Amino acid sequence: MKVLVAGSSNVDLVARVKKFPTPGETIGGARFMRNLGGKGANQAVAAARMGGDVTFVTSLGNDAYAGSIREAFAREGIETGHITEDQANPTGTAIILVTDSGENCIVVAPGANSSLTPDTIPCIDTLIDEADIIVLQAEIPYGTNKFIAQKAFSKGKKVLFNPAPACHIDPEFMKAISILVVNETEASFISGIRYDCLNIEEIADALIRAGAPEVVITLGSQGVYMKNSTSAVMIPARKVDVVDTTAAGDTFCGALAVMCAGRDLDRKALEFANTAASLTVTKAGAISSIPYLDEVKKLISTT
Repeated sequence: MKVLVAGSSNVDLVARVKKFPTPGETIGGARFMRNLGGKGANQAVAAARMGGDVTFVTSLGNDAYAGSIREAFAREGIETGHITEDQANPTGTAIILVTDSGENCIVVAPGANSSLTPDTIPCIDTLIDEADIIVLQAEIPYGTNKFIAQKAFSKGKKVLFNPAPACHIDPEFMKAISILVVNETEASFISGIRYDCLNIEEIADALIRAGAPEVVITLGSQGVYMKNSTSAVMIPARKVDVVDTTAAGDTFCGALAVMCAGRDLDRKALEFANTAASLTVTKAGAISSIPYLDEVKKLISTT
């Protein structure tokens, strides 16, 4: 299945801490790691490891990271011929704190990701024509995502949009989305309805009324909820020992994209993506924690 991912690439600077600092507090004893990340990169790698034929459109910076990042994508089997380099800005950077309990908070400096504009992707029509599904996130300019989604919609292509970080989605953009994937915070922000653990259906209905034909809401340890105009599905979370939740949502999106590239969104697709995400949280890091297809199949077959 051909998957086109357009999105961000970052260098992740990760510190593992006992707890998050309060304002003005300094916490010592952190353990430091530097990894490849960015929501676009994470989802592209996840899709590739799940067996997808992935082309990645992204923008790297004017620093020493660009070459090594491109090589890392190539090692994953990802088509890198449409990656651009911004000579005016550094590669995007994410500063991530991860607690011993596995929770995380992230600050992103977009750098070269901000320069991924429609005019920097001259072959986008051909790339969309060749793809079975297009995957987008919100760490590149909003206008670029809307442009690609509308192009894909006009060609009858599936678009999976993961608006993270959370952003408002205008009606024209929303109607170009096939599958909207959000966590509970993003769902609440976009719908304007505060999530109280009991009103997930109400929020999903609001997003459907806004124009998203299929809404998937990831709920962490509570599982994943999907609703469309005809049905609703709740998939419970797998019980695992949580180490780091950083790339769980991105792994879910990449795995779901591969499953939905050649079939409708259904329970089997959700269970597959949910299993992939559950394996991700058992390891530290972003891309380093994303499982491979055989790992996911093994866990599904033994449970």
